[in-house]
Amino acid sequence: MPGKGELKYKDKTIIVIGAKDEGSIGRIQGKTISIAYCDEMSLYPENVIDMIATRLRQPHSIGIASMNPKHPDHKIKKWIDLAEKGDPNYYSLQFMIDDNPFLPEDYKQMLSTSLTGLFYKRNYLGLWCLAEGAIFDFWDRDIYVTEKVPGNTSYWIAGIDFGMNNPTACVLIRVSTGQESQMGKTFYVEDEYYWDIKQKGRQKLVGELAEDIVAFLENYTVKNLYIDPSAAALRAELNRKGLHTVDADNDVEQGIIKMTTIVQSGVCTISPKCKNLIREIEGYSWDPKAGQRGDDAPIKQNDHAIDCLRYCLSTHKVPTYKPEPIKQNDGFGLPRYTPTRRNF
Repeated sequence: MPGKGELKYKDKTIIVIGAKDEGSIGRIQGKTISIAYCDEMSLYPENVIDMIATRLRQPHSIGIASMNPKHPDHKIKKWIDLAEKGDPNYYSLQFMIDDNPFLPEDYKQMLSTSLTGLFYKRNYLGLWCLAEGAIFDFWDRDIYVTEKVPGNTSYWIAGIDFGMNNPTACVLIRVSTGQESQMGKTFYVEDEYYWDIKQKGRQKLVGELAEDIVAFLENYTVKNLYIDPSAAALRAELNRKGLHTVDADNDVEQGIIKMTTIVQSGVCTISPKCKNLIREIEGYSWDPKAGQRGDDAPIKQNDHAIDCLRYCLSTHKVPTYKPEPIKQNDGFGLPRYTPTRRNF
């Protein structure tokens, strides 16, 4: 049925439902489900998972789910544990990146070297583990802090994190194209603006902060200014002053994955002038209390310049990684093609 995401087949109705929020419950509630296929089910809200489970109520009903691991107390991990203990109602299979015959070796190698810490353990090794310790666990000033500016500058981007009772920060990033990189671009964090009311002794008005940021960026060709989506007043003031602002992607967990992957790969380096950003990176850690609640979240302190960097690297479009096609056939005489990597 056009527009409803439904397909009628004989006496069955096949429904496609997004499960990113609790609004999905209304489309599931009251239904009897024969087969439920759930992609990335570990990302579903827990009450959506519960509702799906209660709808599989016929003797022949079956639920099939694929996912990357999350924290070890996740509801689905408990189902996996039941399967491993021999419960006949549950069955589990674990696949590693190396088990996929359709992925090229250079892509597997790229994943093994670019993922780090929590994301390496979960998305590469397939471990159900807590988020703990340093987020930039690979960090080395000698590698990632440099005065060497990449050549072939194309434009600049900037990120802003606004705080009324906390610091307001802005980082300026030089974007270079044509470099030898799987992503086709390199990033150099060139400078930072940082207004800390505790150090300065007073908070500035929104208009004053906007004037500071305009002055900070006025000598650069800034293509996009990525801003905290909740900072509506500052965004309006910056737009009024002629800057092009863009609401940043504020998915924290996915943003951290993208940011740490790009930094560790060496595609993003930082000027020693960015003292606050460097200080924050070196203290950026997972919140153990959030981990105990089943949430993956950083400790919310001293993260204002880091949020600016995350806004830029997680929102700014980066070209896709395209490995060379595999030339052999698939065993049935048909050509086999490699997938294309999604944007970071």
